[in-house]
Formats: sequence, structure tokens, C-alpha cells
Amino acid sequence: MTEEEEQPEGIVDIHSKKKELIEDNPFVDVSAFLFLEDIADKQGEAGMNNYLVSLASSLAKSMPEEEYDNWETFLDSLRNRVSILSTFEKKVITPTDYCIVSEECHYKRGMLEYIKRIGELSQQHFKVAEYYNHTVKSAALTTCCVICQTFRNFSVERIRVGDRNVRYAQLAAVLYDGTQKRAPMEWLPILLEKAKISLTKLNMLLRNNECIWMIYPEIK
Repeated sequence: MTEEEEQPEGIVDIHSKKKELIEDNPFVDVSAFLFLEDIADKQGEAGMNNYLVSLASSLAKSMPEEEYDNWETFLDSLRNRVSILSTFEKKVITPTDYCIVSEECHYKRGMLEYIKRIGELSQQHFKVAEYYNHTVKSAALTTCCVICQTFRNFSVERIRVGDRNVRYAQLAAVLYDGTQKRAPMEWLPILLEKAKISLTKLNMLLRNNECIWMIYPEIK
């Protein structure tokens, strides 16, 4: 018996309607991008970057803190999208203990809806990402990356595994058109070694996934 068969009819209808509302609302998706562009028009790349960093950090800080007895329990929470780090993800996999793979960007559907209805994504989204790359860290492709990466960076501050804090680093991301952004070459070999994956493995993961990142216990 499936989960839906076990649910009372009224509850199944509510879940179905909620799913339909979430999955079929391109107006909200497109409006979110236009809202960000309006901010960039009025405040420039720096102002928009500051807004996105503030937004994502505030969201992370509002999430409940987490404690785990060991790393495997933490990874189970990540894979099951229970942890705050993966609660907004569609699907995550863990090729190694420290390497995390997001199958799809949170904003992929929004970007595709924007392109279908308006045209190519505004250059403002790329210019803000470049500003972020030069002033924070070189890891973003678009404004969407700025939000996601900032959220992860502040989310790990609310997680403890055993007696250790958790740290986050970005490895690589790929856009809908195949454009890639990787960690700076001077840092990438060090990060890959820590994530326990090779450059070949990273390239393989980028074929079918859109964001590769890592988490690791803080060294005391």
C-alpha cells in the first residue's frame, strides 16, 4: 500500500493541491527574478549583493540549531532532507563523507520559466555574481548561487556533530547552458583532497548534477 493509499481522502486532496500550487506557479518564479533586477536597478551590484547576503544569512540564522552524535547520523539527515542544509534541496547525494551533490539548483525552474516567458536572463544576475566573486569568494555563477552559498555558509554555524563545529566550502557549479564555475585553481586541489574526490570524479559529477560542495568537521 502506498503512502497516499494510507492517507484519508481529504488529506490526499490537500497534499495534491499543495503540490500542484508549488509546481505550477511560474508567475511567482518570474516575479522573484524581476524583483531582484529592480533592486539592482536602484542600488547597483553592490547593493543587490548586500541584500542577497543579508537575506540568505537571516534565513539561515532563523532555522533551528542541530546536534548530531556522529557524522553518519548527520549524513543521513542530509540525504533525507531533514537537516537545514538540505531542507530546500530537491535531492542530495553524498559520494563521500564530505562531498555533497545537489542534483538540481533551487532556482533552475525559475530561470527556465524566466527564459521561456521573457528571454535571456538579465546580465544583472551575472554582474552581481561577479561582484560577489571579487569581494566575498570566487564561487558564484548568478545571484542564485550567491543566495544558496551564503545560506549554506551560515547554516553550518548552527550545526554541531559530536563536539565539533561544521564548515562549508564550494567546489563547483554548472548553469543550465553548461557554463561552469569552480573553486579557484590554487584552492581546488586542496578542497578535492579534503572532500575525498579526484578531479576526474568532480568532472563526472558535473555531467548530471548542478552543484558540488563539501562540509567537514572543524579541526580543533
